[in-house]
Amino acid sequence: MKKHSLYFALGMMMTACAPQGYEAANNIASQTAQDIACKDKELETKLWDGLKTYLLEQKSIPTADTMKQAMHDQVDKLAEQNPQLTSGDVKRLSKDLDQLVDSLLSEAPQGERVETPEQLLILLSAIDVGDRTTVFRSYMQDKVRGNFNQLQKTVQSFELNCPAPSGDSNTTAGVTPTQPEPNRDYEYHKQQALNSGTPLSVFGGRWAFATAYQSCQSIQLPSMNDQTPEVQGISIVGKHSDGVGSKRMIASLSKVQSTHYYVRDMSSYGQGCFNVRSNPLIYDYGGKPYATTATDSPIDLFKNNGDGTSVLGIDCSGYVFTSMATAGLRLKAGRALKASDSWAWGSSSYVEPQDNGLTCLSKISVTPAVSMKAGDIVAVYGHVLLIDKVGADPFGIASAKTEADCKKITSDGFNFVVAQSAPSKGGIGINYYEARNYLPTSSKMKTGLEKYAYYACMAKVSNKTYTPNVGTLSVVRHKGTPECMAPRVKMARESCIQSCSSFVR
Repeated sequence: MKKHSLYFALGMMMTACAPQGYEAANNIASQTAQDIACKDKELETKLWDGLKTYLLEQKSIPTADTMKQAMHDQVDKLAEQNPQLTSGDVKRLSKDLDQLVDSLLSEAPQGERVETPEQLLILLSAIDVGDRTTVFRSYMQDKVRGNFNQLQKTVQSFELNCPAPSGDSNTTAGVTPTQPEPNRDYEYHKQQALNSGTPLSVFGGRWAFATAYQSCQSIQLPSMNDQTPEVQGISIVGKHSDGVGSKRMIASLSKVQSTHYYVRDMSSYGQGCFNVRSNPLIYDYGGKPYATTATDSPIDLFKNNGDGTSVLGIDCSGYVFTSMATAGLRLKAGRALKASDSWAWGSSSYVEPQDNGLTCLSKISVTPAVSMKAGDIVAVYGHVLLIDKVGADPFGIASAKTEADCKKITSDGFNFVVAQSAPSKGGIGINYYEARNYLPTSSKMKTGLEKYAYYACMAKVSNKTYTPNVGTLSVVRHKGTPECMAPRVKMARESCIQSCSSFVR
C-alpha cells in the first residue's frame, strides 16, 4: 500500500470514532482542501464563513484538536488524490493549518475569555474584518494575517489537481453567486428620499427603523425628548459577561405595550407583518440581528441572535450596521456586503475607523460653512449612533463671534436628532431622540460633541478648517465612493413597510 493510501485509510478509521463536532468540522476541512487544490482566491473568506456557520448551526465551540484532526484527514485525502505531493509537503501544509486553527480556536478565545459560541462568533468576525480596538485584537490581527499569508505561500508552491466544480453550489470556485432581484418598492422610496435631499445612510436608517417596528407610523412620530415617558415593564436581570452592559428582560408585557413610545398606539399589523406588539423589540446589550453567512441572507430583527439575552432587540452597533447595509453602503472598501458582518464591528471600531477595517468611513472636517451633516456617525467607546436630521445650526454656534464665545457652547443649544438603539427611557431600544435632550444622559457623548462644537465654532470665527481629534469620540462620514457601494442587504419582513407613503421625516 502506498504511504498516501495508508494516510487516507487511517483517516477513514479515525472518522469512525470521531469526537463530537467532527462531522461539521470535516465539512469545513473538506471545503478548505478543495480550495487549496484549486488555489481559490476565496479560500480565506470561505474558511471564515465555515467557522461562523459552525458556530451558528452547532451552537457549540469546536475544539482546536477536533478541527486539526479534520484538517489532517482532508490533507491526507488531498495527498491521495495528488501523488506528486511528498511527505514533506503534507507535513508543511498540515503545520500551516495547525497554526491557523490554534490561533483561531485556542489563542483568540482564551485571550478574550470566550465562554459562548455567540462570543466567539463576534470575536472571529471582528478579526476577519480587521478590528484593532484592543491591544490583544491588534496582536491577533497580525498573528492570523501571518498564518493566512504563510498558508497561501505554501499553497502557491504546489501544483495540484483541482476537482471539477459541482453543479448545485453557488459558492464553488469560479461560480458567481446570483444577486437577489431588486425590490422595486424599496427603490421607489429610496429615490423619493434622495430627491428630497435625504442622504442614503439616513434613508437606510429609516428603512431599518420602520422595519424594526413593522410600522410606517414609527418614523413619523416626533423625536423623543424630555417629556417622552419611560418604558415600564422592562427589568435589569444582571450584567453581561463583559461586566459592562446590563441584561434586560420583559417583566410585564402589558406594561411595555402600554408605555413603549413606538408600540403603545399600534393595535394591529398588516398581512405578513411581525406582531411587534406581542413580542416587542427592546434594547439588548450585545444583541445582533440574526443572519447566516450566505451571500443573500437577509438581516432578521425578528429572530434572536448574538451575545445579548433572549429578548428581541439589537444593540447600538447592530442598528448602525443594519442602517448602512440595507442602504448598500459598505463599511470596508471592496468587501462583499453581507448580513453576517453585523457581528463584526462594535461601537469602539468607529472611533478610529481607519485602524479597524472601516475604510469607507473617515473623520469629518469642520469648515467655516459646514460642520455636522445628516447621515454622519458619532461614536465613543461604548456607543455609536447615526445622525438622522440636522437643523440650520446643528451645534448652536450662529451667534458666536470670538474664541471666548466658542468656549461657552454647550449641548443645550444643539439642533439635531440622533437615531440609535440605546437603553434610553428605561430600555426602549431603537429610537429617535432630540440631541439636546439625549446628551445629558450620556456624559461621554455630551463631552465629546461639545468639543466638536468648539472646533466648529472656531472654524467659523477664525475662517479655518479643522479635523477634530478629541481622542474619545469621533464623528465620521461615509465616503460614498464606488468601492464603498454594493448591492443592498435586504431585511426580513421589509415587505410590511413597502406601503409607507414616505420616508421623509
